[in-house]
Formats: sequence, C-alpha cells, structure tokens
Amino acid sequence: MNRAVVTGAAGFIGHALVSRLLRDDVHVTAVDRRAFTHPGADVVISDVSAPGALKPFVAEGTVIFHLAAIASVPQSVADPREDFENTMRPVFEVLESARNCGARVVFPSTASIFAASNPLPLDEQAWVRPVSPYGAAKVAGEAYCFAYHRAFNADARVARLFSVYGPGLRRLAIHDLIRKIEGRPAQLELLGDGQQLRDYLYIDDAIEGLLAVARHGAAGEDYNVASGKPVQLLDLARTLCRLMGRDDLPIAPTGKSFPGDTARWYADISKVRRLGFSPLVDLDEGLRRTIAWLRDTR
Repeated sequence: MNRAVVTGAAGFIGHALVSRLLRDDVHVTAVDRRAFTHPGADVVISDVSAPGALKPFVAEGTVIFHLAAIASVPQSVADPREDFENTMRPVFEVLESARNCGARVVFPSTASIFAASNPLPLDEQAWVRPVSPYGAAKVAGEAYCFAYHRAFNADARVARLFSVYGPGLRRLAIHDLIRKIEGRPAQLELLGDGQQLRDYLYIDDAIEGLLAVARHGAAGEDYNVASGKPVQLLDLARTLCRLMGRDDLPIAPTGKSFPGDTARWYADISKVRRLGFSPLVDLDEGLRRTIAWLRDTR
C-alpha cells in the first residue's frame, strides 16, 4: 500500500488513520468537507457525495478508506434524510470512483446493523436488522460493497467496527461519563438499566484492524473489528470512577435510553484474527490514556 485516500479525515478515526499511514510512509490524500489541517498529508476539502469528487485522487493501486459519515444513531433518528445524504449516498460515489480505476475500498461499517435478538457473541453471519436509519445506511453500504464486488469484480472490503474510543473522541458514552465524573456530581447517572453490553476497542487497535483488512483481507469479505470482550455499562462506570479516584460515587441508572439504541452486543473476532489482528490495549489502560487526554484538553 503506497497510496491511500481517507475520507472523513478530520474525524476521530480518520485523523488517527491518516497519522498511522503517514508513519508507514504511505502517500495520503486526506479528504473532508470541513476545513482542517494534517501535516504530511495532501489535504482536500471536498464533499465526497458529489459525483466524481474523488476521481482526481484515485488510481489503480490506491486504497480508499471511506470513513465519511454522520456516525450518530440519535442524529440519524432526528434527521433521517440528512443521514441518508451524508452516510449512504457517499458510499455509491466512492465505489464508482474505485471501480472505474481499479482502486481498493475499505468500508468501515458498524455493529448497529445487527438484530438485537442475535445470540452473542456476534459473528459475521449474525442476522441483520438495524433499528436506526444510521444502521440501515450502513447495511445498504455493505450491500453495495458486496454487489460491486460480484457485479464488477471491484475490490471492496467491509471492516465492521464496534465501539471505538480513545484520545481524540469528544462524544459518546466514555467521553460523556468522564466529563460527568470530572464535574463531581452527587451521583453518576447512566442511560438505560446499566445492564447494556458493549465491545470497546481502543483507537490504536481499531486502526490496526482497518490496516489488517486493507492489507491481508479478501475482496468481497466482511470482518468484525472489535476487542471480542463484553463490558457491562455498570462495570464501565465503576472502572472509570475507580481510575478517577471516585470509588464512592453512587451510580444511578435512569431506565431511559434513546430511539435506535441497541442494548447488547459484543463480537466474535476469530475471522479478523486470522488476518493477524490482535487487540493490544486492554480497557483499563485505554481508559487511563483517554482520561489523561481529556484532562489535558479541557
């Protein structure tokens, strides 16, 4: 892999991926519709949902990591049209650009595609039935990847990311809980009943998973990229309290959640392990690094 295009390069995962590729001396074109900078990369401000937006930057042998998306379940419920335009439509344009020049596409999908009734852990054959427009757009994106591979012999690969966290993330459960604890509340409120299960993957490991799929995966295949370890939300909150010196903080589940939320998921990662992927950063260490980064970026 000598040349790569990263869409959504100003985002949490995109920024980390660009940095990692540059360390491997890959020539990177970093694309986002927001203004941003990234020393060492060719920065392009462009909306990839526009027909032909990537055409000048891709050629045979280029690897496109397509990370551009809204990436918010609640936001997709609040405005499904916006989610479609910014999550689904760009997939088509990326695949068209790739198939016309022989580029490779790595499409990061989500655990939100899966039905809540699946037995756990979730493998790649688990039943798909999303409960949010965001999940539906990702299902459609996966389907387009598989269809382009079969219809046009396009090299498209799906890397199904679970709950990625770490330095650089400024939203979602771990970020929000850390900020709440820093505020020294009388009690720590949790969404839901606290029994929710998640599979948390540290950002560095997520990037290695994407690279493993890009370098060693197969065209037309899908891979769960996760830690493979279930974490209950209550246990996550207790761990954060311990790491932040607030063992005494009462934890209070609210019993309320948001439309589109899925209560329980964690992954079977045996397929991606066969590509050489193995998560290295355990939850305690990853949370310590995240807490330290957030304290430095108040």
